[in-house]
Amino acid sequence: MAIDLLKKVTFVCPGSSPRRVIRTLFNLGVVEVVDAAEKFEVESEALKHPEVTTEEADDKLRQIDLILSLLDTLAPEKQGFFEGLTPLPLVVEPGEVDKTVKEFDLEHHYSIASKLDDTYRRTERLLAEIHTRLEELYPFEDLPFSIADFSKTKRTVLLIGYLPLEKLHRLNESEEPWDRVAWEIVLPGALMRKDASPEKIREAEELAAKGKQNRVRVVFAFLKEDETTVRKALSELGFEEMILPVLPGKVRDQIRALKGDLAEYEGRLQEVRKQVESMKHLRRPLTILKAVWLSNRNRRLASAKSLHGKWTHVLCGYVRERDIPLLEKTIKHEYPEALLIFEDPSPDEDVPVSLSAPRWIRPIGLLVEMFGLPPYGGFDPSPFLLFNFYVFFGICFSDVGYGLMLIATSAYLMSKTKDYEGVNLFARILFLAGCSTVVFGALLGSWFGDLYKPEFLGEGNLLLKLQQRFAILDPMGKPVEALAIALLIGMANQFYGIILKAYSSLRKGDVAGAVFDGLFWLITLPGLVIMATKLFMDTPPNIFRIGMWLFFAGAVGLVLTQGRDVKNPIGRILTGIVSLYGIVGSYGCTAFVGDTLSYGRLLALGLTTSIVAQTFNMMAGMVKNVPHVGWLFFILILVVGHVFNFLISLLGAFVHSMRLIFVEFFGRFYEGGARPFQPLGFDSPLCIQKKSAGSH
Repeated sequence: MAIDLLKKVTFVCPGSSPRRVIRTLFNLGVVEVVDAAEKFEVESEALKHPEVTTEEADDKLRQIDLILSLLDTLAPEKQGFFEGLTPLPLVVEPGEVDKTVKEFDLEHHYSIASKLDDTYRRTERLLAEIHTRLEELYPFEDLPFSIADFSKTKRTVLLIGYLPLEKLHRLNESEEPWDRVAWEIVLPGALMRKDASPEKIREAEELAAKGKQNRVRVVFAFLKEDETTVRKALSELGFEEMILPVLPGKVRDQIRALKGDLAEYEGRLQEVRKQVESMKHLRRPLTILKAVWLSNRNRRLASAKSLHGKWTHVLCGYVRERDIPLLEKTIKHEYPEALLIFEDPSPDEDVPVSLSAPRWIRPIGLLVEMFGLPPYGGFDPSPFLLFNFYVFFGICFSDVGYGLMLIATSAYLMSKTKDYEGVNLFARILFLAGCSTVVFGALLGSWFGDLYKPEFLGEGNLLLKLQQRFAILDPMGKPVEALAIALLIGMANQFYGIILKAYSSLRKGDVAGAVFDGLFWLITLPGLVIMATKLFMDTPPNIFRIGMWLFFAGAVGLVLTQGRDVKNPIGRILTGIVSLYGIVGSYGCTAFVGDTLSYGRLLALGLTTSIVAQTFNMMAGMVKNVPHVGWLFFILILVVGHVFNFLISLLGAFVHSMRLIFVEFFGRFYEGGARPFQPLGFDSPLCIQKKSAGSH
């Protein structure tokens, strides 16, 4: 994978319409248009930006969005499994876009949809109001009297609310103010008077208790001049007043009427849904039209970046070197008097980046794009990830059965996404990762965990024979050896990153940087590793001395060079000493140790995958010998358990492998963040146009 060479192109065309020129470049799709005023640093009356409006495109997009929003709300599209994972664009045939633009009557469909949308929104609002009103009235539904009666009294006050059951007996006391208050218990569908028998009071208590409540509804009547005294007394008893709604007649009559309105509006809403359902076939042409108008809007905005005067038109942009012959041929044919000027971008210029790669490297390049594109003039690290990423993933997942499942799943996904480049590339990454998983699973002896054991599949089963043939290390039985291998892989990857840093410096002509920030660390760190082995084993004295000399030779070089940008000699030395530790500078011994230890996650993830798999195998084995249904439960637990472990472990293996690449590896030499090359043309995440035979 390589960074395409780009040229800065200036297009000068006498007497041409800016829109016509932009249309030509739009159809070609090979030029990224930039603001011409930035190149010439001038905008005057003689040469200025054209006045551009996007009102038409904005209006069309508004109409399209209204129809699509209505369809998504009332007639949502059913999606398959893979469509649910990621939004996939439409794949349109050659000529389908032009046909849709010519034949689709957007104004007609918008007129219908806007009326349906208005009806839908108005009906939804009314339904919401009715539901709210019903929620307010339901607590009063069983009141047998008219609410309006409460407001008709002139000299008395009527209150209704809840009173705690244990305070109910206080109302029978002949003391102030209860001797001047009339009250009634409101039972469902009936009223009980103040002078009711104790049996009736117990009935009220039993009804309240059945409803798991410790309170009862009571209506109080008293003179207005006693209102302050009575309300205070009721408050002391814990009375909770019910605020009655304002409405004529009985509450149940109002609820009955509202339910009738509710049924009517729901029927109206159902009719709207049916009409919107009949418009589902418009989703595809509407999506195509949306992509077209978004592209047209971008085309209008691109024309605003040009400069034009009375006699000439100037436009600037970037073009890939390989597309220059096509651009020249087209421009000379359509604009014989035009002038094309090609220049190399200046070093300080914000140049977009376009990557090209052979088919076998392109999938891994997707990971680089996820991190960030390399700067123009740098180098693309994609080819250098072909080994370490798949090794990391394979060790983290490390199970033959899961690897075969991943290969099958990704192969199916690849066959279903041939027209969708991004998803297809990701599926190809998973396919290769599955192959790596099979290899490392066989080497580490994991076949759906320990399913190969005789207690699960019997003596001499095929999995057992394969496991015994290929396994070279059991990380469960020899975790120290497995951890040592993981750390050695981490050290090697750290050295690999430093080598790439030196390579990057040499590409820029920075020989000093390659030596000081690369070679010296490649001398120091191996020496440090050799010296550290003395802590864990009896290192031969000669080898230890070699390591010590390597470390001190490299350390002296680093101390003398890492502060080379500091003018003060003492400050330069101090900076070099501090950089050796890792506080400042390009790297550090502590960073090397910490990053290397991070590779222990390779062993941890691999062990986790195997342990969880073995746990499900053990659970299945426990029910295997149950009479009649044992084999059924055995198979069911294995399938459910291993599918679950497959999904969880797959996510962990991918995330942690990416972390080891992005943090511990890219952190040594790579800085992304360049903006992608985006040529003007029909480019939309909504649609993919199939190329016709012979098209460019």
